[in-house]
Amino acid sequence: MPHFRVINAAVTPFTAEGKLDLKSAARLYEHSLACGLDGFFLFGSMGEWSLLTQDEQNALAEVACATISQRARLLFGIHDVSLPRILGNMERLSRFSHSHWAVILPGGWAGPADIVSYVHRLADAADRPLFVYHLPQLNGLNPSLAQWRAILAHPKVAGLKNSAGMMRPRKELQMLKRELPFELYEGDEWAIDEALALGHDGVIVGFASLGGRLLRAIADAAGAGKHDEARALQYELIEIFHQIYGENTAWWSIGQKYGLQQLGILDHAATRVESQRVLPPERQAIIRTCLDQHARWFQR
Repeated sequence: MPHFRVINAAVTPFTAEGKLDLKSAARLYEHSLACGLDGFFLFGSMGEWSLLTQDEQNALAEVACATISQRARLLFGIHDVSLPRILGNMERLSRFSHSHWAVILPGGWAGPADIVSYVHRLADAADRPLFVYHLPQLNGLNPSLAQWRAILAHPKVAGLKNSAGMMRPRKELQMLKRELPFELYEGDEWAIDEALALGHDGVIVGFASLGGRLLRAIADAAGAGKHDEARALQYELIEIFHQIYGENTAWWSIGQKYGLQQLGILDHAATRVESQRVLPPERQAIIRTCLDQHARWFQR
């Protein structure tokens, strides 16, 4: 029976004053491990990476390494707007004991002229395995199948988080696993059961901070070949997702943090996302009701 990995693209906790909350971060990591999760991805989109200072990233990295302490995989995002700055982030964080790097490539005028050589230059410089985070909604990059084949052939490119949210790259990348020994992770919460049924290695998703137990259950059902059960749990996940984030995902940061605060895992629901500084009372009530209705997944 395959063991599908569930990796938490973790939120970054803040105090009511907007400062980094390292005590809540440590509680979150312990909670995720207790839910049976296999790893953490820090400094991703859900972690508000672009709103953290370098000193804050260093402090969070230190707490994560000390708390997790080799009990799970630990990926550090090193994204930035240019290759020299990405390499600088890699050098700055290299003193920590995490297991992997992860990178979203820059887009627009700052994007790579040759995406294959760009990733290979990063991989050549890496002192540990590198994951590519495919997020075309952010950077507008959509490598061809031939480009993915060349990127993933590099021995230091360990794998890929695919958050494209489309069937075509999901299946084409799965096809490449017949040729190359890389790890493929789904990054779209709506497609977890589907991706695992195809043969992905696991999921790396932002809702794992709050929904870790349910995600673990979906992965375990898929690993046991219980695809009807996995599908039913997937539908429950989507229902919960709508209630926590809103059907248009307008509350993707503060909604999940408010849920974590209600469970006593975070001390505060604060976010630095400007459009989500205040969670309306009616949305708070919807989230509390959701936690009660699906209480089997939301135990401290």
